[in-house]
Amino acid sequence: MKPGLKNFPKGPLPTNSIHCVRFFNEKDIKRFKTSKDYPRKPFADLSLSEREPVKSVRIVMAYDRVETLYFVRAGTKTFTLHEAIRKGFDFDSETTNTLALDFSSISSGEAERALSAVTSLLVLAPYEPKKFGKKAAKKSEKKTTPEVLLKSSLSPARANEVFERALSTSEASNLVRTLAELPSNELRPESYHLMAKAYAKEWGAKFEFFDRKALEKRGAGGFLAVVRADADHGYGIAKLTYRPSGQSSGRKIALVGKGLCFDTGGYNIKMGEYMLEMHRDMTGSAVALATFGHLIRMGTKDHLECYLALAENLISATAYRPNEVVVASNGVSIEVVDTDAEGRMALSDTLVLADEGKPDLIIDFATLTGAVMRAIDTRRSGVFSNRDELRELAVAAGEASGERVWGFPIGEDYWEAIQSDIADIRQCATTNNADHIYAATFLSRFVSPETPWLHIDLAAESHKGGLGLSAKDVTGYGVRLTSEILQRFRPKRREKK
Repeated sequence: MKPGLKNFPKGPLPTNSIHCVRFFNEKDIKRFKTSKDYPRKPFADLSLSEREPVKSVRIVMAYDRVETLYFVRAGTKTFTLHEAIRKGFDFDSETTNTLALDFSSISSGEAERALSAVTSLLVLAPYEPKKFGKKAAKKSEKKTTPEVLLKSSLSPARANEVFERALSTSEASNLVRTLAELPSNELRPESYHLMAKAYAKEWGAKFEFFDRKALEKRGAGGFLAVVRADADHGYGIAKLTYRPSGQSSGRKIALVGKGLCFDTGGYNIKMGEYMLEMHRDMTGSAVALATFGHLIRMGTKDHLECYLALAENLISATAYRPNEVVVASNGVSIEVVDTDAEGRMALSDTLVLADEGKPDLIIDFATLTGAVMRAIDTRRSGVFSNRDELRELAVAAGEASGERVWGFPIGEDYWEAIQSDIADIRQCATTNNADHIYAATFLSRFVSPETPWLHIDLAAESHKGGLGLSAKDVTGYGVRLTSEILQRFRPKRREKK
């Protein structure tokens, strides 16, 4: 049972296990320092700085009632607000029966940001990954679903719209986390295929699967090189298609995700700690799938397609090797440099397939390179595009959504390092410098210049100690960002040849 939204009562607040959250502007600090309604001591040293533009004060009003007051500097960025709410909220999701939100002292725009963040926290905070064995058998205490009361300048209709969207976005983020944290023996290409098919049916979408024979017929040499060591043949590319009934936006959006259910590195084998947690190398596909479902639930008017490259990078006598040359389905020959750069190989043919439908926008998601984490850490993800203005749009969407990205260049003189003497392109450069840029440059070879394309290298899929509204290491990053990108994106008509 998910939480519902109601109007703030005119009389006193309920007295049974209530958590009240009130938001104020920076200008209200002086008033609270001399207030008779609250004890003055918590506010005595309260001030905001550039380093801390948001501060919270937690006050126990009674044994069953706690109030958290937030003071926010004007112009505070969404990510900073999210971090402050997560760290300062401090409510018990198992015992809180009523959550009262008073945003009457802030503007409607700020009230929307605050309502979205707090609502999301209700869904994200209680999340736990799937448990096994005795941990699964252990009965957990029953979690309550708090009633949410709201006071703000927002109309009831607008408040409910923001509330429902935040619930759906966060449920989708939790789906990303759930899939990403499934053990590698639980989520393999075949079981993932069946799971995606079940979700397609639930969401009213069409499902297709390009198995080994279909990929061989297409000449998908990039993808098939990666899976050559997989004797089970459960791999393939899943395609989900949704066409809205009634009025359509006229846009066609393709979401593409890297779904490597486990990555050993192949003959360029990963060592020690780098092999650990490689079951999460399919997080890009989880972001694509969860976002696809979220958009449908929110009543999208877009024609949506979702492509999941489901595979494992294993080791055997038949595994692909450095210096091999394979040919992708668009006829581009690839000289293999590093078998641990398998993600771009699997995505090459997946992007070709997505591009054939001539979408107005392709967005691909992948845990693709370690280089992007070395460049910007795991607090943001990297974004790349074949259009400068589209990359800038994604950066702005990241700031607005709280799921930040940093833009990098592709192409131009970066092509020099991935030229091959015997093939059309090298899989990657022979040095470790800026591999995230060379990987994105490589991928751009498999998207036609006429198609607007964004590549998101998911450095922020996991961050020690939590990130934004997520308090756990695995963040569920990507759904909120993509939703914001699609709200801002306006397609241009293709020129007829």
